[in-house]
Amino acid sequence: MIKRVVILVLVSLVAAVMAVGCGGGNGGGGTDVTDKAEKQISDAKSTLADAEAKGVTVPEDVKKKLDDAESRVDSDSVEALILATEARADIENDVKDAFNIAEQTYNTCKGTAEGVIKSATAGADMTQANQSLQKAEEAKASAKTIQDWYNETDGPIYWSNLAAQQAAEASLAKATTTAEQQAAASTVKIYEQGSAQIFNSISKYLQSQGQNPADYKTGITGISQKDPNWITAAATPLTTAEGVQPVPFLFHYENGNWVMKAGQTWTAGFAGAPSDMVP
Repeated sequence: MIKRVVILVLVSLVAAVMAVGCGGGNGGGGTDVTDKAEKQISDAKSTLADAEAKGVTVPEDVKKKLDDAESRVDSDSVEALILATEARADIENDVKDAFNIAEQTYNTCKGTAEGVIKSATAGADMTQANQSLQKAEEAKASAKTIQDWYNETDGPIYWSNLAAQQAAEASLAKATTTAEQQAAASTVKIYEQGSAQIFNSISKYLQSQGQNPADYKTGITGISQKDPNWITAAATPLTTAEGVQPVPFLFHYENGNWVMKAGQTWTAGFAGAPSDMVP
């Protein structure tokens, strides 16, 4: 968010220059400042209308800030310019945050589906699940509003969740041995309750490290073939940079909950994990 003190300094400097160059004006700035404030208010209103059209909820205090800016144009144009600039920045941030959260939710659901497909019983038919993942990608590419992302019958999040369900059901249907049935049942567990617990834990971990979870794509990366009660996951930065690597995690299913056992790094066999559970 643009800091008020920065805006105040910049606008005050602009106002001072305009006042010297143009001379005169209202008590809160010159005519040029008033024109600039009116333009900023108009732009902020357009930004607000666009945000609402995209299904983004803009807080009432931000709307009030814009209203206050409009009411002060004639009496204090500098303050009006500051308020309008802040309001527009706030709205733009609200839009960015809303779409980042929607995409992060999609990435989480897609990662879960990919994990279930990857760990499916050998020979299980993943045709429907893979088709649903393809539809999820298509829906993501065409999503323009928040409603598009969360559409309950044709949105990318819906198709990702469906893919996970289809993969789990196909895996269970193919399972014949006790071990296969246990492994397949584990994927159902992950689909039904695990993903929320796992990704909530990862989100808290990232926050504890001073990171914004919305800046990461989170997904399940592996389910142990030796003991399906162990899984690995990873948080991958959405924006790549030199030296930046995905953050791996190790989870174990204990007493009905997925518990984070390690983050960043660990060695094979850590905390009793199977040898195939490595970063």
